[in-house]
Amino acid sequence: MPGVGELEAAAAELNAQQAVGAVANALEKLVARNDLVAAATMAEEGGGKGSGVAAFRGLRRPAISIEKYMERIHSYALCSPACFVVAFVYVDRAVHRRPDLLVGSLNVHRLMLTSVMVASKFFDVMAQSNAFYAKVGGVSNAELNNLEMELLCLLDFKVNVSSHEFESYLSHLEKEMLASRTHPNFAHHSGFGGRQSYG
Repeated sequence: MPGVGELEAAAAELNAQQAVGAVANALEKLVARNDLVAAATMAEEGGGKGSGVAAFRGLRRPAISIEKYMERIHSYALCSPACFVVAFVYVDRAVHRRPDLLVGSLNVHRLMLTSVMVASKFFDVMAQSNAFYAKVGGVSNAELNNLEMELLCLLDFKVNVSSHEFESYLSHLEKEMLASRTHPNFAHHSGFGGRQSYG
């Protein structure tokens, strides 16, 4: 696929701890903000599962943190560290296309599981099966198959990520993580994402 070679070069020095940590930091801040308005949003949508955006929403918040969940995915699926950054790009794109996609504690795990799996199929030479990812992620194979199709529809099947876009997101994520460590209460707003997106 065009762009994969350049993306491999851009991600050559990236390690798993760096990638997972940076993405988890961004998602945790995003979820914390969005959970403040989640109750009202769920009331409008009627709650429960469905198609499209609603398909990713669980009935309860998972006990495992976002970071630990992503570490588990990497540990078992052995996907490239770059897949987590690419997955974040997918989530951000989805939010741009669907402003009603409120990334919160009830859907972030499924969103990332599905996004990492799709990213691995795009980026990695060898990718695990949907059934394997489903087992690692704690969902059924049928559900993950459905989530994959829902995500691809949200992305309009545009899964290519250029090396420039990858480097831009990675640089921003790393700066945000550094800012969080230096100023824990500092919330920096960037040009990435829309109303509910990371920024």
